[in-house]
Amino acid sequence: MKILVINGSPKGENSNTMNVTRAFLGGFPETDEIEIAELRKLNIKPCMGCYSCWGKTEGKCVIGDDMAVLREKILGADVIVESFPLYFFGMPSIVKMMTDRCLPFMMPYLGNVVEQRNICFHELREKSLLKKKQVVISSCGYVEADAVYPALLKQLDLICGEGKYTSILCAQGELFISGNAKRQRDGYLADVKKAGEEFSRNLALSEETKKRIAKPILSPKGFETITSAHWEEKRGAR
Repeated sequence: MKILVINGSPKGENSNTMNVTRAFLGGFPETDEIEIAELRKLNIKPCMGCYSCWGKTEGKCVIGDDMAVLREKILGADVIVESFPLYFFGMPSIVKMMTDRCLPFMMPYLGNVVEQRNICFHELREKSLLKKKQVVISSCGYVEADAVYPALLKQLDLICGEGKYTSILCAQGELFISGNAKRQRDGYLADVKKAGEEFSRNLALSEETKKRIAKPILSPKGFETITSAHWEEKRGAR
């Protein structure tokens, strides 16, 4: 199986989210082929909104940059893992730029009303994408994920169709750069690795597994203590 990881963190390999992603990938067999594409190292320009990909050049973008290479990697993968932090309740700008440039994968919108929530608003031009599995792994610095991810998940639902992708949302991401709570942090990553093992077998996660890895690593009070100290240090208060 070929797995393409799109690392959308501006921090690259130092991303907090990549700790979760690496744990998830650690559950896959060593025989699987894993490739990591680091967005910050790619030359991907913003979409110009010319819609040539829906007209004259049907399915092909007129911009000559690294998106053409990434497009082929996406089409050649069996599983696509997007790994990125939550920035201001949405995806980082480099991920949004890449997402906008995926427009050629879609057919033009022709005014249809979509009533089924598991169907995206655009018909897929690339039918092979229907056979691929998509995983979105994201971490944030908030105490819990449920309150801060609705906007991002709604966007993904509209693009992919509700229930057409697997999401792993990790709150309290600052713990991955803290020297505290190592036992709890390691326990969480062990659960994520088990989730990776399950996904590699079934290409899906059970509801039980989803609930287990959705639990915050620490209690709200415990996280408040650690994150307060972290930002005091950042401000030079100590």
